[in-house]
Amino acid sequence: MPTGSRAGGLSGPLESAAVRGPALILVLLLGAVVLAGCNSQGVASPTPNTVVGTVASGPAFPVVPAFHLKGTASKGQSVYSSAGCGSCHTLAAAHSTGTVGPNLDSLKPDYRAVTAQVTNGGAQMPPFKGSLSTQQIADVAAFVVKSTGGQAP
Repeated sequence: MPTGSRAGGLSGPLESAAVRGPALILVLLLGAVVLAGCNSQGVASPTPNTVVGTVASGPAFPVVPAFHLKGTASKGQSVYSSAGCGSCHTLAAAHSTGTVGPNLDSLKPDYRAVTAQVTNGGAQMPPFKGSLSTQQIADVAAFVVKSTGGQAP
């Protein structure tokens, strides 16, 4: 046997290539497993939430003192006129065609929304809690809700 050769007839370079291939594959697989595990703590699969009842589609309005009172629609019509609501809002029942605020006929707001909005204001609407009594706010809310077919309390 010549010097440097081995008993199986394999030479040095061939033996290295035979060992290097599987070792390289093993290293690549190990690297892939390590990379797959990186940052996996923040990964979650989406699961739907089951909702019982209805989901509010608009903004949630706070409960204000006028909400707890029963408004009178006929009194609310005069409050609507005297407070100048028609200069900003369209409401067919009041013969108003204002375009600054929302068209109340189209909006059909519920009682809670009207009492909160008139009390606290919002967007471009000023609050009326300093110029209208709680009962007047309840009355105008009753008028708007009745006129538009919105949801009463």
